[in-house]
Amino acid sequence: MIPNLQAGIPERHTRFTQLPNAAGHNAVWDFVRSPDGRFFISVCGENEKPLTALLYEYDPKTGGLRLLFDVADVWIVHPRQMPPSKIHTSIDFLPDGRLIMATHNTAPAPGHKQWMFEQHYEDFWEGYPGSILMIVDPDTNDVQVRGIPVPRESIYGGLLGNDPRYYYFLGYMRGHFYRLDLETNEVKDYGKVSEFSSCRLVKDDRGRLYGSSYTGGLWRYDPERDEIDDLKASFASPHGTKHRRQFIFALRSPQGTLFMVDNLDGEMIELHPETLEITRHGPIHLRDHVPVNPYGIGGLAADDNFVLYYGLKTYDDYCPIRLVRWDILNGGEPENLGIVSPQGKDSQYICEMIFDDDGWLHMVDVCGEFSPYVLAVDVKKLQPPGPEAPPAPLKPYNEPDWNGVGGAAYMHIRAKTTRTLPLHRHMDWKDTAVRYVRAANGFVCAVAGQDRTYWIVSDYAEERPRTLSVVYEPSGPVSCADVGDGTIAVLAADGAVLLVDPASGADGIRTAIPAGSGLARLHVSLGGSGLLASDGNGSVYVCDTARGLLRKLPDIRLESAEAELVKLDDGRVLLSARDDELLVYDMAAMRSAKLTVHAPSIRGRAFKATVTGGAVLQDGTVVAGTSDGMLFALTPDLVKATAYGRLHSTGMLRSFVKRGDDDVLGVYGGEDDAGHLFHFSRDGGFVDLGRPRVVKDNIELRDAETEWASIHYISRLAYDREADCLCVASGERYGCIVRYTGVSVPY
Repeated sequence: MIPNLQAGIPERHTRFTQLPNAAGHNAVWDFVRSPDGRFFISVCGENEKPLTALLYEYDPKTGGLRLLFDVADVWIVHPRQMPPSKIHTSIDFLPDGRLIMATHNTAPAPGHKQWMFEQHYEDFWEGYPGSILMIVDPDTNDVQVRGIPVPRESIYGGLLGNDPRYYYFLGYMRGHFYRLDLETNEVKDYGKVSEFSSCRLVKDDRGRLYGSSYTGGLWRYDPERDEIDDLKASFASPHGTKHRRQFIFALRSPQGTLFMVDNLDGEMIELHPETLEITRHGPIHLRDHVPVNPYGIGGLAADDNFVLYYGLKTYDDYCPIRLVRWDILNGGEPENLGIVSPQGKDSQYICEMIFDDDGWLHMVDVCGEFSPYVLAVDVKKLQPPGPEAPPAPLKPYNEPDWNGVGGAAYMHIRAKTTRTLPLHRHMDWKDTAVRYVRAANGFVCAVAGQDRTYWIVSDYAEERPRTLSVVYEPSGPVSCADVGDGTIAVLAADGAVLLVDPASGADGIRTAIPAGSGLARLHVSLGGSGLLASDGNGSVYVCDTARGLLRKLPDIRLESAEAELVKLDDGRVLLSARDDELLVYDMAAMRSAKLTVHAPSIRGRAFKATVTGGAVLQDGTVVAGTSDGMLFALTPDLVKATAYGRLHSTGMLRSFVKRGDDDVLGVYGGEDDAGHLFHFSRDGGFVDLGRPRVVKDNIELRDAETEWASIHYISRLAYDREADCLCVASGERYGCIVRYTGVSVPY
């Protein structure tokens, strides 16, 4: 290592302030300066102990601290639930000087060995009830709790708009962008803007908000248009890193441009808001010491001359984070100012840094052996240490293994290979919600779109579509189904029914039923060109796609918008009647017959026993699921039912596909649930396969050569038996398709 890289920041130019950590608080994730020059700092807990967040006012001249409140004192924290352990990148200032902020969570419930927010997402007692929004008067310490804006979601970054009625924030688990109207309490969900969590928002001079996806794709929200635009620009990693590439820090320059940097393998880019031109200023690492391994950034601040200061964390050898200076506007290069290790207290990461009026830089250390603390530095007196500078007295620190449960806590679907098709990289985000997917002959075909209907084709491994074309301009798809002759029927929002031949794709589309049909959903094929469909009132129709005719069927009606038809054969379908009653409809006789058996239900909730999906095994056994998540089987003669229970406390069972002659795959959860896949067979029973969450946070997926994915709402499944390939499609904007070969069923 080059000698001057071992030197620490001279302590004679610093002041050390230990932040309260006696109870186990080990982090800070919000450190802000108000318009009138007051500093506020959130002390947080994560990973190990079930702690609640604290908020302090910090005196930059003395290092003094004044406690404003402990979240536990202003909010009821159930002793078994995950606590509001953080206030994370969400503090902003109302025009009257009050602070607005939200809680976040990365700490375990008291009875958990580790933080398991997804594992207990549905659990009322041991899960996370959701982040709370608070407005705080810093003069009186009065805390006004506004409640939980989004149930079960953890807020991971927030910002007040130029119009102070609106507070904008990001969701940790879903990756959605939200707006809260502080006058009406209305929450508007703009949909998914990231594969997973992303915490930073920044405004330009006109009040437009910028953020990014987890993989570094930039977007902008325009309050005047009330629209989100994908900027189709991403941070670039010299290492090809597939971890934490999201935008993490930003500064507005004197020219009105935004200097932005991503979390890992960071590069500094300058975004020109009016033209959306991007100037790439290069990576943040030192030019004479290029890291072999991925490197990180911690904190970003600029002095009065817009000289940048930030923390640089490298991982080639043991080294605490170092302070770096970059005179970027004058063509300078990053300069090393020394390692952050006051009194031998190595800093592993700097979460934020802020200048005071005297030109001192205040840096907050987190998640280390001595965390958290503030190191204030008189940077005007710092110069890059020369060869004569003594090395910092380093004491290597190894972070504890917080993963107390280990592999038992993994939630991803296990398979021989996993590949993500990130549609959001190749399409407008609004068009990436997938309505249909088919897997056959080595290719996955999909129908997607919002205002237009798209046809998409890829193979089982590529990360970009081979075919991406608009097949219907007037409107987007709302429902799709296979037709007996091998074509795909697509119901568009305007009521038209289209037919797509997978062999010819966009070139083989035709309109079977013209617009204005009044249909709401397509259901099952009757063989040949026949198809069953329904309207918004639950009436059922035979759709003759060859002749373009609709015929309403008598004596049959769907009881709810969730109800589905299960095809028994070309002449009969199974469906729910009132409550837990079951019917078989005979197409030839055009008459319904009530079965003697009932769908399984939870006592007192038989009205939620509506059949929402099913499949028929080779011997005629019917496997079906209900709106309440109950799985059951009917004997081939439909006279005996066997119930197998449910996976989770909420969510329906749907999108059944056959994996073999005697086993099925399906989806648990609707639009508001965290979707899982399940498997059923006689030998193995009812098994949870996990979530379509492709992450690099566990050893099983860390080295997988594919992109991130985290599908919350699963729209469709498709399975290719010959290739043993399962395709899982996202029904959300910022969508994708994940392709698994050789899915493992954990018996």
